[in-house]
Amino acid sequence: MNRRLCPLVIWSVVLGISSVRAAGPDRGGYRWIDSDEPGGPQFEWIDISGSGTPIALGDDDNQGPFVLGFSCDFYGHRRDSIRVCSNGWLSFNSESHQFHHYPIPDARDPNSLLASLWVDLDPAQGGSVLYLADTSHGRFVVSWIDVPLRGTGDNCTFQAILDTGGSVLFQYLRLPARFGADSCSVGIEDDSGLTGLEYLHDGFPEPNRLHDSLAVRFYRLQQDVCPSAILRPTEHVMAGDSIAPLVVVWNAGLSPASFPVTLKIGSGYEEQLTVTGLAALRDTQLEFPVWVPAAEPCTVALVTTLAGDEYPANDTMWTRVIGSYMGELAYDDGQADTWFLRNGSPTADWAGAVKFKIPYSRYRLLGARVFAAETLPFARVLVCPDSSGAPGLGSPYLQVESVRVRAPQTWLDVSADTQVTTSEDLWLVAFWPRRATGPRIGEDRDEPIDGRTYFGSPTVRWLPYADGDLLARLRIDGRAGICELPPAQVDRFSASPNPFRARTNLVLSLPAGSSAAVTVFDALGQRVRDLSLARPDPDGRKRRAALSWDGRDQNGRLLSAGAYFIEARAGNERRVAQVLLAR
Repeated sequence: MNRRLCPLVIWSVVLGISSVRAAGPDRGGYRWIDSDEPGGPQFEWIDISGSGTPIALGDDDNQGPFVLGFSCDFYGHRRDSIRVCSNGWLSFNSESHQFHHYPIPDARDPNSLLASLWVDLDPAQGGSVLYLADTSHGRFVVSWIDVPLRGTGDNCTFQAILDTGGSVLFQYLRLPARFGADSCSVGIEDDSGLTGLEYLHDGFPEPNRLHDSLAVRFYRLQQDVCPSAILRPTEHVMAGDSIAPLVVVWNAGLSPASFPVTLKIGSGYEEQLTVTGLAALRDTQLEFPVWVPAAEPCTVALVTTLAGDEYPANDTMWTRVIGSYMGELAYDDGQADTWFLRNGSPTADWAGAVKFKIPYSRYRLLGARVFAAETLPFARVLVCPDSSGAPGLGSPYLQVESVRVRAPQTWLDVSADTQVTTSEDLWLVAFWPRRATGPRIGEDRDEPIDGRTYFGSPTVRWLPYADGDLLARLRIDGRAGICELPPAQVDRFSASPNPFRARTNLVLSLPAGSSAAVTVFDALGQRVRDLSLARPDPDGRKRRAALSWDGRDQNGRLLSAGAYFIEARAGNERRVAQVLLAR
């Protein structure tokens, strides 16, 4: 699942019947469009060769500041002067003369940047650089005219125009036919270098390669709101769970906005909430009424509807959600933003823990996972019931000792196949050895932080941890009826080879006189193949049954590579083998 908030990037969106290349807005509200696109700026070269003021720039030089003749807002800061670098860029505050072009944004100097053609230029070898504070037209123009690319015989003529509203226009009159578009940067960037909008860097994207008579405009809108993220539901959900959808919407315009937000999930869920007075360039979270997923895939659509929206192309966000009774419970996004460690004490056992809310009162616990930074061992990892708001360590459903990951920054997987018949919370607890300095547990600090992470000691106390979500997960199967089990019927169940390409052999141990049905499910819990009934060999009290699977579905089609679950059922009891199909 991806919960990271990011600016909207649109390379091909449908506006009426036109396909438009554009990008943005970035977190400062800026977006770009070029003259190659319908609705883009017209290329109209501003000739200041006779009216502009020459800037005596040498190789790798920076001059200024030069007075704009007006005050404008650029990424939230009022500006009335600017500096000019020989290497094709302007900055409101940097005195750098950096010729090596960086991607945009980049926190390294220069920042507060207008990079019209950031490349190694050398005006000391020829050409001219001029500026004009054109107050009658509300603009400030800087032109590089026939300025050589350093070390070549090629010249470049281009300009940057800043207006009173903080919009920026780059225009390219003449570029050499041999110009290396894969060795420059074009874009804008704020004071911090953390927010910006890139048009081109080292030749990417290909449609944005520069050419003669091209204009690129960077601008902001007064009225534009859009979805920013769908935090819940995540890509995979447990069927029958009660999920309060959580979303983020953003005011990408420069004016406060009030607007309805509609969330549609599948064919049976549609709810609307209203945002009132959302400030410019701010976002807000909305929690919708509870949704209960079924065991099927569905589409989620998040729609903002603002009267007078100037850019309706970004009003809808789509995602795909798959409901299944077999899957993982998680409160993290799977990416370690930082690491959590409580140093081991010589007198107490310390642990990190996550408390899981289980959507079923009867289910099978199939395993647990913890993301670890190093191969140092955990003293023990266990899954246990809740006991008055703390882990019930005395009656674990799963417990392993002295376990470690095989490689740094990977998941520790612990398998289980345990019947659970309670609707209470379940704890996954990972203990460090005493005096230990690791392993560190991965921590997700992205929204939403669900408040299900704890740390502590059974001899001290358990403390809630509010700074993030530990990367720890449970794998369960919540299909109905699986807990109504007689005494053991399937003693053992294995698959070999595993992974396999053409065929895997399945072996079961069964009581005398019994047989087992075998079914293959994909990683989403969907049935893909019913295998023949496995019958035991004729002798022995515990009887061996064998069959195989050729990696095909019920219709004989070859399945794609990936993880599959093969379930053996005898009476009402089941055993599950996870296999990996390789192609």
